Amino acid sequence: MNCKKYIYTIEQNEITIEHFIKRYYFDEKDRELLLATGRFLSELNTVESWIAYNDDGVVCTATLGDKYDRLLDVVAESQHLLLAYSMECFAMEFLSKTYEKMNETVFQETGKWMGEYHFLGEEDIKDIEGYLDEIRQSGYAERAVSWENGMLHPLKSVIFTAEYRGKREESGCHSCELCDNVTCSFRQVVQKPPRRKNKVEVDVSNTVYSYGIAHIFGKQGEK
Repeated sequence: MNCKKYIYTIEQNEITIEHFIKRYYFDEKDRELLLATGRFLSELNTVESWIAYNDDGVVCTATLGDKYDRLLDVVAESQHLLLAYSMECFAMEFLSKTYEKMNETVFQETGKWMGEYHFLGEEDIKDIEGYLDEIRQSGYAERAVSWENGMLHPLKSVIFTAEYRGKREESGCHSCELCDNVTCSFRQVVQKPPRRKNKVEVDVSNTVYSYGIAHIFGKQGEK
């Protein structure tokens, strides 16, 4: 297994704000906050990625790092729920854009595209630990991504496998209705993001919250 490390940057202009607002159930009045948040996060953060090349495919790992987790914890603890929710959504968009960049990298390195992405979860624990060990043994002393207490750390991290394909159109994931990974950025059906562990009391009947925030806490309403 030949493993290489890559650093990707996601520019704010790579995320269309109109699409972002609709996809994550924000109100139009949230636009200025979202633009400012996206600009700040894109300038602050880079995505660390590792691609392990095999004869028949690749193993890809990507993370937004501990810094993103710490920043999100601070915001969540301040009970600024709209900002915290927007950061959760931007994290998914950053990772989604990273998958696209990794696919381009694989093509540059091998002349082939990645096929369908198979995201690994708790049921794949042995495979995950093995892949992460191989990354470390490939000369990367810093183990930036680890498996602890049933999840990847940092929390905004992913690991997936993909076989080589000749056409770019075969990339991605095409089993959204059957997949349990509701946080996947490629998901075609928008569902409620999982709640963070931070326990925050919220009166969701308060109209100060956007539809996106109400959506997290299960409030039904109209956009």
